[in-house]
Amino acid sequence: MKKFYEKFCQLEQWLAILLLAGITILVFVSAMARTIGFPINWAQDAALVAFAWLVFLGGDIALRTTGLIGIDLIIRRFPKSVQKCLDIAFKVVMLVFLAVLVVNGISYVISGYKRMINTLNISYAWVTASVPVGSFLMIISVAINLVKSIKTPVEKWGK
Repeated sequence: MKKFYEKFCQLEQWLAILLLAGITILVFVSAMARTIGFPINWAQDAALVAFAWLVFLGGDIALRTTGLIGIDLIIRRFPKSVQKCLDIAFKVVMLVFLAVLVVNGISYVISGYKRMINTLNISYAWVTASVPVGSFLMIISVAINLVKSIKTPVEKWGK
């Protein structure tokens, strides 16, 4: 199972790289084409779909690699036992918030599947689906980090 998860994480990173590169190319080519009088009408909508997915995949990558902005300046002043308790509490709050995003995101996908992105001829659900899918992936990452935090002895806590 661990190898599968590692492969999935690699796939997620490559997908995020491709989405970022695709957005960059689409926006650049679209701007150049518009400048010379041949606008690419679907490029902005395609970039919107890619950006929605990139935000949530990138969020999961940041959570998994603990690349989030923290408030270490304040947290480091506390004893290690308090630091550990705060870390666990923050992760539990994040899990609850992400669960709310999954539930509400699913309802948005269901309620908006008939709405179309006309230039791409696809359902707007492809955009809104990034919320519950990305949030679910983040739940997995936060849960794994939470288990690691719980298992880490207080003596080995902190930097």
